[in-house]
Amino acid sequence: MNIQQLKYFIEIADTHSMSAAAKNLFVTQPTLSVALKKMEAELQTTLFTNNKNIYQLTSSGLYLYEKGKTIVQQFDQLILDVQSMGGQGDAKKNKIRLGITTLFAVQFMKELSHFLETHPQVDLVIKQNGSHYLQEKIVQEELDIGLVSYPNLFPDQINFEALDTTTRGYHVYVVVPETSPLAVHEELTFPDLKDQRFSSLTTNFMLGRLLLQRASKFGFVPNIVLYNDDLQVLLHSLQKNESICILPIEYREVGKSEGLKWIPLKDKYNFFPIGIALRKGANISTDITDLIDIIKDN
Repeated sequence: MNIQQLKYFIEIADTHSMSAAAKNLFVTQPTLSVALKKMEAELQTTLFTNNKNIYQLTSSGLYLYEKGKTIVQQFDQLILDVQSMGGQGDAKKNKIRLGITTLFAVQFMKELSHFLETHPQVDLVIKQNGSHYLQEKIVQEELDIGLVSYPNLFPDQINFEALDTTTRGYHVYVVVPETSPLAVHEELTFPDLKDQRFSSLTTNFMLGRLLLQRASKFGFVPNIVLYNDDLQVLLHSLQKNESICILPIEYREVGKSEGLKWIPLKDKYNFFPIGIALRKGANISTDITDLIDIIKDN
């Protein structure tokens, strides 16, 4: 077992999904599957249970996860320490810290891969989370650039540039089991959702905030039975929990949603544009400018 395999294993454990882990790591699912099988064969144990493509750690998997995270962190820190020592003739990479949502990482994977191929001198560190969370990290100077959805929550501290590309934003839909009474509707409003059970993104995401804010506007508190920021986990939970969720319809092309119906949400906040977010007053390097230009080629 090597460090790369251990990193693959940890990402699968964190996302509970082989497909989501592959997207986050920019590798193929067969690559992860082969790595996992080699690890289990070498360790002579099963690391995950797999129920409907939701990966849960076994007891031995949990032990490896807890110990392995420490090892990976120590290894990564060792690399950083050696790199920071420099030396005569050493080539130090320029670092760009990019914040991006899971959906946008999929939609802009081609552009990000092209940037990595054409800029070998850059260490592109990608942080995936919701737009609300990522905007906070830009303000706190923990990220250099964000590819996030509107609205701009910190207009005094962040500049937003809307993207006029093939991918301009996402449309909000209600996802329901085909057996739900709501499945007969061709569109839904928030009042229609009042007595439903919800599986929901957290408030790190704009849609997690939207559910709470718009439900309050229409006089009810949503009955949220599951919070999770993994879109695939949310989809898998709907039939089991007899719940519904609010997600971008664009995710349907990459997620697995058998037995579910996607219904347009009729609301004034049913579309969220995409923007490039930069901290006001920040130094914009040539590499960041190149990254922005490549993103705009989408």
